[in-house]
Amino acid sequence: MLMAGAGALEAAEVASPETNLPAIPEGWLQVPSHEVILDVRHKWFEFSARQDACEFLATLINLLALANYTVRLSDDFVRQEINYYREYQNQEVPIELSKGLLDCLERSRVSGVLDWDCFKGDFSRGVQNATKQRHLPWMAPPLKPNALTLARPDNTNLACLSLTLEWTGRDSQGGVLYSRGPHTFPGESVLVQGRGKLWAFSAVMRLTKGSETLFEKTYQREEWKKSYSSAFEQPLWKTSEAILQDIKIGLRPKPAPPADTTKSKKRPKSTSSQSGSS
Repeated sequence: MLMAGAGALEAAEVASPETNLPAIPEGWLQVPSHEVILDVRHKWFEFSARQDACEFLATLINLLALANYTVRLSDDFVRQEINYYREYQNQEVPIELSKGLLDCLERSRVSGVLDWDCFKGDFSRGVQNATKQRHLPWMAPPLKPNALTLARPDNTNLACLSLTLEWTGRDSQGGVLYSRGPHTFPGESVLVQGRGKLWAFSAVMRLTKGSETLFEKTYQREEWKKSYSSAFEQPLWKTSEAILQDIKIGLRPKPAPPADTTKSKKRPKSTSSQSGSS
């Protein structure tokens, strides 16, 4: 299970030869405007994968926000979220919470503005932290709330960072103890026990502008093992870490082009000219 916040960001800074091959160019995500449309799509998505998906998304958004990027959520992503709450409204308990979030999302889509005050309504009071993790980023605005907004129809000149995640699950039984990162819910340790599913995904990440593809990389799903001693060994963590690492590399300044030394060097005098002058 992926932890949103600083824990995941620190992990993303550590290169992993197993999950981050081949090497990619530094600065591939650098855009002059520091503004990007974020379009995340889920395939074969189920209710029990919701928390893993939300924690990964929240970590990604915080990573971009910490780099002083303005993130504009695509309309397709917002519609995907609205459809999720409509489909699973009776399963996402408390039902008042899922109804409230659905209403806020529909209002935001109509107005074109994310109303964080709406997401902080009475329906969200007293909700357990473990439940909030299923509704990120709506239940916990990014570190810089103004950095997260909605894409507009006239944002056609902005670069678009798209991620398509294809999910697959495996039945599991056991327990996992893990701690939340300090940027989400400080000091909280959570024990997840019993029957459930382990989730993993393959992914395609692209950076496009108009009809031009500036960057593209495919992430194959990690193979399942019979058992795992920690969440950090699971396919979900490894693929997530690989993507976050590549985004971290993309946010670094582009390397300076090599200096052109040919112009600065003086051409040596030829032997014939030297002998002629002597």
